[in-house]
Order: sequence, then C-alpha cells, then structure tokens
Amino acid sequence: MFTLITDRSRYFKVKRNQSADEVEAEFGTPVTGDCFSGRIIKLRKEKLKKVTAAVGDTYATLAKKYGIGEAELRELNYSKPVYPTCKIFVPEKRPKQ
Repeated sequence: MFTLITDRSRYFKVKRNQSADEVEAEFGTPVTGDCFSGRIIKLRKEKLKKVTAAVGDTYATLAKKYGIGEAELRELNYSKPVYPTCKIFVPEKRPKQ
C-alpha cells in the first residue's frame, strides 16, 4: 500500500456543520461549491482580504481599484457573480521594496 503524505498547512478538512462562510472567515480563502463534512479545501499561499462590492462594481472596476488583472481576480473568486453587498477576495497590498 501507498501512504499519501500532504503538507497539512496547505489543506483543510471541513468539519461537521461548518459552513463555507465560516471556512472563508477562518482561513481567508474563497470556497466554491458545496461545503460538506469531510471535504478537503486547498488553502492559498498569498494573503487575501475580503471586500464588499458596491453598486456598479464589476470585475473590471475592482481589478483596476486593487491593482490586479481582471482575469486573475475572476480566477481567484471562481467567476462568481458580482453584485452589491457580495464579498469578493482580493490580494492584500504587498509592501513596496
């Protein structure tokens, strides 16, 4: 038999009665699809922050505002629809060197 060894700091196993919102708040990583007990979620390396979309916001306007590519922002949030009051993940600002 083979033994699978994983880097535990990069993965999280969803606990019973834990919602996607709780996982997102705890680890700061977007969760797509159903969140069920036992599901394995890959955590992101980079620091992300959650922002609330305003009226008129789109991926294009948010990407320009936070200095990230639109395609990268869509991929980061699994292309979920943007509407007022929805939560979108964006990378935290990196200090300039």
